[in-house]
Amino acid sequence: MAIWSFDLPSLTDGDVFNTGETPRMITEMLLPGFGDDTDMESVTTSGEGVLAVASTTYSLKVLVDFLTSPEVDIPVRAVDLGTITPVEIRKAFKISDGKRQFSTILAFGVDVTHEASRLAARLQVKVIRCSVLETLCQLFKDHIRRLGEETEMDDEAIFPCVLRILPNCVFNKDDPVVLGVLVVYGFIKVGTPICNLRSGCLDIGRIAWIEKDHRSVNAARLGDTVMIKIVASNPEERGLSFGSHFDISDDILVSHISRKSLNVLKSRYRDVVSRSDVRVLCNLKCVFNIE
Repeated sequence: MAIWSFDLPSLTDGDVFNTGETPRMITEMLLPGFGDDTDMESVTTSGEGVLAVASTTYSLKVLVDFLTSPEVDIPVRAVDLGTITPVEIRKAFKISDGKRQFSTILAFGVDVTHEASRLAARLQVKVIRCSVLETLCQLFKDHIRRLGEETEMDDEAIFPCVLRILPNCVFNKDDPVVLGVLVVYGFIKVGTPICNLRSGCLDIGRIAWIEKDHRSVNAARLGDTVMIKIVASNPEERGLSFGSHFDISDDILVSHISRKSLNVLKSRYRDVVSRSDVRVLCNLKCVFNIE
């Protein structure tokens, strides 16, 4: 089996999300409350939701009122004004807390810069733009439906990921393995099969749960540091442990893809896989000698 080396960034690299763009003045407003507009103060949220963006203060208020109305009921976590730039993409990525349905920007009559589109593809932030509120709502519901189908996908639909084990963050060495990781490339979700790259792609098991900031999440993405539990899925994996079969120096974990899983992604989830995911898949094909 060919062992291919990933070019990994340093754990101390603070430029993971640096696009080189000069920061601009933006509206940093977390609901409830919106400047001096007392009407906006009546908006309540559950602490999670999408990022709503509009061109003017008035259109933003119209957008938020529409989204949070009982008939529509789309939670709004944060709001912003003007053209969508990498600043808004990073903001939506941060407030989503690893929940893909909330890693979404609902843009009402605003443009998106080329740099923002590129960063959105990399961070898997969905930008939905429309100048008609009802259509914007329907596009979001269609997006949620596709994500739901992805969540219910069969085990052969394996998405790409590269993880680095964090130093001094191995909390349980035996099955189930519990450790802290940095998502270097791609993303992880519950059920992803994981193997150790530098130990000859040794299969460890499948991710049973993911914890971020002391909360359980369904997925984690590029740049996230999370704790995961990996449970053995067959008898061969149950006897594996850190120290005996691999150690902290074997710090690179990847999702174990196959020709069948690639075909499933290509046929059913083409609109979900980003360009950066495709690059990781190509590298993993070399790792696992997939034709």
